[in-house]
Amino acid sequence: MPKKALWNRKLTPQQQRLWETLFFLMKVLVLSIPLYLVIIFSVSLYPLQVLDASVSSAILRAMGYQVTQQGSMITVIGSSSFSFFLTDDCTAWKSVLFLFALIFAVPKVPLRSRLSGLGLGIPVLWLGNQVRVVGVVLTEQATNQQFAMFTHDYFWRVFLVGLVLAVWLLWLRCPYLKEASRHRIAFKPQSKRKSRRHITRKSKR
Repeated sequence: MPKKALWNRKLTPQQQRLWETLFFLMKVLVLSIPLYLVIIFSVSLYPLQVLDASVSSAILRAMGYQVTQQGSMITVIGSSSFSFFLTDDCTAWKSVLFLFALIFAVPKVPLRSRLSGLGLGIPVLWLGNQVRVVGVVLTEQATNQQFAMFTHDYFWRVFLVGLVLAVWLLWLRCPYLKEASRHRIAFKPQSKRKSRRHITRKSKR
């Protein structure tokens, strides 16, 4: 009896919010499984690395830098040459999977809205990653290689995480999502009222 009473006990609003937050975090962890599978099985993302290297090289050339590219390696030729590889971690694929997990962990959202959020968010993250690569090169040219790698390891990682969260929060504030949630909130009481009226009519009869 005590166990059943504890299980059937109604949650307070604060406990309900905590439970919903915990459930949301659990869904994010489950939806992040593809991230760990890619890491465990060492899935090759070399074509994406070469594509990103080509785009970054084109941007740097447009900015007036002399750049050579060999596969995923970029060399900036100047007073001191700076060569670096774009590894699989430099392709923003982790940021994309993080955004996917956040969007699909939100409850009661139409699939169309989730897909539109990914469709708009992925290009933003990809452009943000290009800003990161070019920013590291500009930092190296203005200072030195050690400081450039320091910003790569710390500042630009925080930048990408912040960009993912910013895209997700903007998606949550989408008017379509608000209208959908309002429709659900407004619809539920109406159905209850109808059922109550139906019961009262039957009782009168």
